[in-house]
Amino acid sequence: MKIMNKWERVEAALQRADVDRIPISLWKHYHLQDRAPGQLAEVTLALHQQFDTDLIKLTPSGLYPIQDWGATIQFGRDDDFLPLAVRPVITSAKQWESLPRLDVNRGALRRELETIHHVAAGLDGSAPFMMTLFSPLNLAYKLCGDKVSGASLVDYIRESPRQLHRGLVVIRDVVMDYAAACLEAGAPGIFFATQMATSDLLTREEFAEFGAAYDLPVLESLVGRSRVTMLHVCKQDLMFDLVADYPVDAINWAAHTSGTTLPDARRLTDKPLAAGLSLETLLNGTEEDVVSEVRSVIDEAGRTGFILAPDCVIRGPSPDENLAAARRALDSL
Repeated sequence: MKIMNKWERVEAALQRADVDRIPISLWKHYHLQDRAPGQLAEVTLALHQQFDTDLIKLTPSGLYPIQDWGATIQFGRDDDFLPLAVRPVITSAKQWESLPRLDVNRGALRRELETIHHVAAGLDGSAPFMMTLFSPLNLAYKLCGDKVSGASLVDYIRESPRQLHRGLVVIRDVVMDYAAACLEAGAPGIFFATQMATSDLLTREEFAEFGAAYDLPVLESLVGRSRVTMLHVCKQDLMFDLVADYPVDAINWAAHTSGTTLPDARRLTDKPLAAGLSLETLLNGTEEDVVSEVRSVIDEAGRTGFILAPDCVIRGPSPDENLAAARRALDSL
């Protein structure tokens, strides 16, 4: 088979066609750089170039989408310290009804559009990249605070559903506006993340009503516009079957720790999968451990319809040697 370029390799994987080698995607947070568009673009491109990845994920702060709704954020002093919402934006059910529809071309949202411009210019079409967006219910979760957000959101779902629905309509519309703005700014694809499809937080009926009902309009708006739409299903005890048929090109999740294994996912969906790299192995394993894990993953997943990708954001201290070993392992498979 002829050597493919990065676009050809990723698109073949998404079409479940043969590939010259399995594509790889790696991503990290850069919390000291992620408020400066040029710097975040620079470190994102450097990671791609250093490890010869095929698909790039742009990973801004996980709280960027709620800054313009008035979030007070405590930022850390190193790349591995997550920013924290100091206090909830939403403190009463009534506030959901007055949540404003943001102008996605202003404030923190505009800042991330600038980052997209920088990344697009740096790649000059040589490889696909995805901008990270969060599901509407996930943003509602973030608007409730940080440490207490899970309990608070569940209370609103069960005690103030009408008010929460009013807020989710606004959030959904903002996410749709922003997805369109990201594509217009030069992002070829969208990485759509949810932390809500877990039985640790919600019942299946609650996720269907408050999660999927708002996810689907966003994802349907991307069909035919986004060239790579990847769903990221975070957390453990996943309700994977409830998102298995989402209109996306691939699904990413923690195959090692979520309760849904690679064989499980193959049974539940015919979507291409992006998974396989354990955060624990990348952080604390040896190069040999990483190579062994990659081989085992490919045995389970097969060579078609698969992108080698981490369970979630790679932890900052993970040795470069381990990331390089993951990429190197693919050359012999």
